[in-house]
Amino acid sequence: MSLSVPSAALADDAIPRDVAVSETDHVLYWNQVLLDVFRNLRGENASPTRLARTAAMMHGAVYDGANSARCATASGCLGQPYLTRVPVAAGTAPDPSSAIDQAAYRVLTALYPGGSFPQFDFAAKLREAQQTIPGSVTQEQRDQGAAIGVKTAQVMAVTRANDRANDTVTYTPGTRPGDWRPTGSGDALTPQWGLVRPFTMDTPNHFRPSHPMGVDDIGELLASPTYQAHVAEVREVGRLNSATRGADKTQAAHFWANDLDGTYKPPGQLLEHTAIIARQLPGQDQFANAKLFALVSLALGDAAIAAWDVKYRTDIDLWRPETAIKLHPSDPDPNWQPESRRTDGTTFSPPFPAFISGHGTFAGAWAGVMKRYLGTDTFAWTATTDDPFARNVTRSFTTFSDAARENALSRVWLGVHYRFDGEYSVATGDKVAAWVTANFLGTNATLGLDSFARSVDTGFGTAEAGGDWWVGGAATDYAVRGGAGRITLQPGAGRSAYLNRIRSTDTDFTVKLGTDKIATGNGIYASVVGRKLDDAGTYRATLTLRPDGGVRLQLRRTDPAGVETALAPDQQIAGLTYQPGALLRARIQVTGTAPTTVRAKVWADGAAEPGWQTTATDQTAALQGAGNAGVLAGLSGSATNAPVTVAVDDVAIFRTAG
Repeated sequence: MSLSVPSAALADDAIPRDVAVSETDHVLYWNQVLLDVFRNLRGENASPTRLARTAAMMHGAVYDGANSARCATASGCLGQPYLTRVPVAAGTAPDPSSAIDQAAYRVLTALYPGGSFPQFDFAAKLREAQQTIPGSVTQEQRDQGAAIGVKTAQVMAVTRANDRANDTVTYTPGTRPGDWRPTGSGDALTPQWGLVRPFTMDTPNHFRPSHPMGVDDIGELLASPTYQAHVAEVREVGRLNSATRGADKTQAAHFWANDLDGTYKPPGQLLEHTAIIARQLPGQDQFANAKLFALVSLALGDAAIAAWDVKYRTDIDLWRPETAIKLHPSDPDPNWQPESRRTDGTTFSPPFPAFISGHGTFAGAWAGVMKRYLGTDTFAWTATTDDPFARNVTRSFTTFSDAARENALSRVWLGVHYRFDGEYSVATGDKVAAWVTANFLGTNATLGLDSFARSVDTGFGTAEAGGDWWVGGAATDYAVRGGAGRITLQPGAGRSAYLNRIRSTDTDFTVKLGTDKIATGNGIYASVVGRKLDDAGTYRATLTLRPDGGVRLQLRRTDPAGVETALAPDQQIAGLTYQPGALLRARIQVTGTAPTTVRAKVWADGAAEPGWQTTATDQTAALQGAGNAGVLAGLSGSATNAPVTVAVDDVAIFRTAG
């Protein structure tokens, strides 16, 4: 799919020129606003997990805003959307800076409303940003760009509304040797984060590493020579005022820390380093930065989820070194303290399990994006810090990997992690980075493809594009054989299968469907879902296969409980019948937000594709975000010939142009 409008398709004067941009890079501007937000948050609001989520939301919406505006002009799109591409009238040229400004402003004001966070004056920041736009940009162009930014922020907000970031999870520390327990710095912080819906990963445990050293349980870990050696290491070099740590390692320990409120925290430091590097890159304008910062931030957002999944969602929630040393079975040191400390001199360890390191996972994700974005790991830059124990300190690096390794090791020198925490975390973060850069913001409009050319006894397995199929109900009701996915139904039963990797507001989905029997009772139901938002509902086209061989089609939406509401009349498709073993083709398009347009058609496989047979629009607020896609099948409770098998084949799901 071409990302720019081909010149042959339109007259030259129908393709607007690029809109003038100011010397102020609006992506870098709002990134600085973001870092100031981080510095002025406190408590759980300033947890690295929440800050990483904020960054991913803001920079993801900023990218979609900049991309949508750029798509309308001669230079063409930056890449595929993250969540949405906002369409504009042909021949118009929206101001991309206004799109960036409004996207950032709207995300930040939604996350930090003035009533709860009076320390932030985002309206003043918006006015300041707008004053830098060149006078040659018309008010109409500004308004068009602003409308795009508003829309991309709204889509982001709806898409993340039910992501479990605000779930309340009660965490009870363990009592076994090796189990994490509070160290005096507070109760377990954001224990729910390993359940948060990822920004790009299929699941929170998508890249979950093995247990340290491949052990089976925490007892085996504590008995391992590697663990014992790493405890001895941090005991020596991580203690407060260690004489053997050395000045350079002490400096690095604090340089990377940024654990204290008032600093920009680990995600902020890496975003600041991204800005430092971006300013050194030749030709790196605000459009390139929109993409770079989106990739970095999406990776950081998922790095937080991946790390906290390991910290809290496995059977090894590992204690911090200070606990291990104070409770050492043969050589306890009740007076041992880590180098990590507050400005009043009191020492502390972060209030969550040690394995894996959040710092290290962030660092691995950041370095992984940077080296893939630049096409090389080798790059020289001098970096800064906010940490109060490293005021005015800078450190220089020549590779991204070296910076990530030092970041991870700094936690050993600070006395709050074991060496293996960092090793596993950097590798995990790099896997997140590889995933993000390979699968998002590129040029491929394909969301899902599956010809089912495999054999699977339970479930549907993995599609050719779009990842694993996620099935509802017993996996034994699903199989792949004979070149099709097969769903076995009992009376009154419904089953579903989704390619959960898909995140889009603009989806075009075609699939072949068939049954092994003629319907009895009230019929067989097959739905093609073009948008599903977790805990919000779906937009779907439902085919009803009747006992007389007739085929009916209706557009519907569902709520979180699955209750259906008709969006258009249920209609008999004239001249279309089905027979057992024969295939029908169904197609649904779900495009746009506020309103969303849904349209569908169904026809016999091998026949000419007809025009759209039913169309509707809807503005249900909870569904105006980006969702995934899949199929559902159900059998009426009055059926008399169960089991009935529904066949699914030749799934093709693409992102529409917007």
